[in-house]
Amino acid sequence: MSGRLRLALALLLGALALLPARAHQASDAYLRAGSAADGTLTLQAEVALRDLDLALELDTDGDGRLSWGEVRRREAEIGARVLAGLTLSPERCTLRPAADRALALDRKADGVYAVLHYTSACSAADGPQLAYTLFQGVDPTHRGLLRGDAADPRTAAPLRSLVPGGAAVAPWSGSAAADLADAGPGFFADGLHHILIGADHVLFLVCLLLPLALGRGDAPPPRGRALWWPLFGLVTAFTVAHSITLGLAAWRVLAVPPSVIEPLIAASIAVAAADNLRPLLGRWRTLAAFGFGLVHGFGFAGPLLEIDLPPAAMAWAMLQFNLGVEAGQLVVVALAVLALHPLRGRGGAAWMRGGSAVAGLLALVWLGERVLDVKLLPV
Repeated sequence: MSGRLRLALALLLGALALLPARAHQASDAYLRAGSAADGTLTLQAEVALRDLDLALELDTDGDGRLSWGEVRRREAEIGARVLAGLTLSPERCTLRPAADRALALDRKADGVYAVLHYTSACSAADGPQLAYTLFQGVDPTHRGLLRGDAADPRTAAPLRSLVPGGAAVAPWSGSAAADLADAGPGFFADGLHHILIGADHVLFLVCLLLPLALGRGDAPPPRGRALWWPLFGLVTAFTVAHSITLGLAAWRVLAVPPSVIEPLIAASIAVAAADNLRPLLGRWRTLAAFGFGLVHGFGFAGPLLEIDLPPAAMAWAMLQFNLGVEAGQLVVVALAVLALHPLRGRGGAAWMRGGSAVAGLLALVWLGERVLDVKLLPV
């Protein structure tokens, strides 16, 4: 193996090691603010057991699986850990565990969640604000998805995406005049965040553009329109496809479980990498990008699947989220092309082969992890 190829492999491995993602398992908690019959405040928090295990080491027997017994024995710790990340002001509005609601579990599309209930002696008229710090300093990818609750969804507070340590919000301020646009920037940022932490999506995009950026075999890398038009075609095909399935999944028209989608996403990376090493797709490459985009769209839909929004709010949140995904995708493509530009020319094809080999190997490991439900890599 040449020194240049070894360097290419080392650089790509280093870049992948720095990705702050867990393949495609985004860290989201779901919060619902409401009111009890007497007007006092209530807050329901749904937090993934995998995130709680990361913070509290709940898997005491080390078998890689959480049993109900392991969770039940740590109920007080779990409740206190979540409560510590939910601070109401003014101080008299402090949240406390609901005496009549024990910890429960709820299975969602991406795993099992602990469901916890809290109450406050304050009412909405006191204008309390919620500061969110759950998993701050533990997981930089974590977000909280907060919505107000009401019998009439038109009177619920707008949906908000919360960043740990970010600005406090007033989740009990919903009114008929609540502006749905308030939910927009949060979901745009959430879509942007979602793709930038998605190591598998990023790697798939990089595999698509490697031959265009660095060339194949002895042929010089394309330039000008010969570079940008094929690149535009591939990205557009991928974008249109994942927008279709994102919408179908978010509107619950078509549901495909993560146990099917996640291995297919890993397989799509392996196929793209193999095509870079030995052309398999030929003139069908753009069509293949579209087909793989349909698969990736279901992976993007996770944050929207578990929130029960009225149709107008869902349409607006989905539009903003999708625009955020597209913005993140453009950032990834632009940065990758700029980073690869110095490698163009003589030897570029060797870089392309080395990078594709590493990407394909990583994708095969991800595929094995997702099929066998084991964890071998930190991303």
